[in-house]
Amino acid sequence: MHNIQVKALLKRSFAILGICIMLAALLGGCASKKVDDPLADVKTYKDLNDPKYRVGVCNGTTEGAICEEVIPKAQRLYYNSYVDLLTAVESHKVDAIVGDDMTWIYYNVQTGGKIRILDGFLKPYEFGYIFSKKARGKELRDQLNEFLGKLEAEGTLEEITHIWMDESGARTLSVDYKSLPAKNGVVKVATTSTGPPFTYIENGIITGLDIDVISRFCQEYGYGLEVTDMQFDGLIPAVSTGKYDIGASAITITDERKESVDFSEPYYFGGTTAAVYNVNYGSDKSFPEKIKDSFRKTFIKEHRYRLFISGIIVTLLITLLSALFGTLLGFAVYMLCRNGNRAANAVTKICVRIIQMLPVIVMLMIFYYIVFANAPVSGAFVSTIVFSLTFGASVFGMLTSSINTIDRGQTEAAYALGFSNLRTFFKIVLPQAMKFFLPSYKSELVALIKATAVVGYIAVQDLTRVGDIVRSRTYEAFFPIISVAVIYFIMAWILILIVDRIEIKIDPKRRKRDDILKGVKTND
Repeated sequence: MHNIQVKALLKRSFAILGICIMLAALLGGCASKKVDDPLADVKTYKDLNDPKYRVGVCNGTTEGAICEEVIPKAQRLYYNSYVDLLTAVESHKVDAIVGDDMTWIYYNVQTGGKIRILDGFLKPYEFGYIFSKKARGKELRDQLNEFLGKLEAEGTLEEITHIWMDESGARTLSVDYKSLPAKNGVVKVATTSTGPPFTYIENGIITGLDIDVISRFCQEYGYGLEVTDMQFDGLIPAVSTGKYDIGASAITITDERKESVDFSEPYYFGGTTAAVYNVNYGSDKSFPEKIKDSFRKTFIKEHRYRLFISGIIVTLLITLLSALFGTLLGFAVYMLCRNGNRAANAVTKICVRIIQMLPVIVMLMIFYYIVFANAPVSGAFVSTIVFSLTFGASVFGMLTSSINTIDRGQTEAAYALGFSNLRTFFKIVLPQAMKFFLPSYKSELVALIKATAVVGYIAVQDLTRVGDIVRSRTYEAFFPIISVAVIYFIMAWILILIVDRIEIKIDPKRRKRDDILKGVKTND
């Protein structure tokens, strides 16, 4: 039976993958047909200042405030990354997108002109590195400012910028930051792999202009270097709380941000631009060629399949550890409260209710940036704690409701036969309650593996975050998203199969006769 279920799982998975790929290709084919441009009259960003236009901006950036100031009449829609913005404008969820000039230029080079960049800057900007306002942050800021001044005086800063901005050039880090000797300690850098040229992942290594400059700085001052990828809107909280020493990801210098963090001297000057989708963009590739090219870019190029494997491992590790510790925690709390007094039970129920009512992402932020603000723990560790608490609260509730379904007469009969309290619970009550508990447990387990998709907000490179990273390099939405969806589907199904086997083992109605009578003499 188990083999049949596995085969069915694989067949359904491949069928779903095939259907999704076909739909993605069809949608992509429809989007590439040449049609009249409804935004043909929109030539500059000023033309977007109309309530009928939907403008996409990125969370955590200054672009929302810039749009509010420069084109206040336009509708503003917020997305998590530049890749999401590009996907939104391509699928006509928004009419225009606002972002860094170099990001849009690089995207056009890679795609052959998929967007049309409007004339003029909404606002010029300066990029800088961010530091905490603590003593450690001020020391590093002064050192980096000195280093940037030296690079500028020598002309090296302009040379570095040219290398990474040249779309046709071969970009490579001048320093292997993973092997830097930590003579004067380790500098922890938080960044966001939004895509070239500033920060992105290539061959499994976080690279880009920002990382190149920081690597040279650490080499000059005898620091080791640790680079962590996270969501952009988590950079300032991560640095301001001291979890990381430096934030580096094309961060615009603003007065509002200066209230939370200190900035280095600017190292790049550019501008915020707007772009619309080029409706006359088309591809000459056939359907099979598109599928082959998407597969190659998603999994083969730069060995990106390794990213997916690492993301799967992280997701499974957090899920399984949280399920294990959460189950033990929920069971332990139930056992402590089973015969407890009313006051103790009331306190426990309040704590459980608080955990159940708080959104998981809020709990992750609280534990990562407040509870463990000064503790040298990883985001994966914090994620395991948070999901263990939430899963434990669910287990406590499921145990309570399942055991309450068992008739009180069962317990009284066991007491009459001389059973102790614990023996009655483990031998009589709990085995009967398990058939009510496991179906709910199975559902919560599936919900747990899906809920882990938000851990990327606290610098955990899980499966969902890996999908975002790959999208930031391929500039394709459908194939990476579909791949992530199918992988989640397979992992959830495997967990369901495991729990199903446990259900069969403990349910007399579903067990084999030989298993039920194992150890029982039937020939007397």
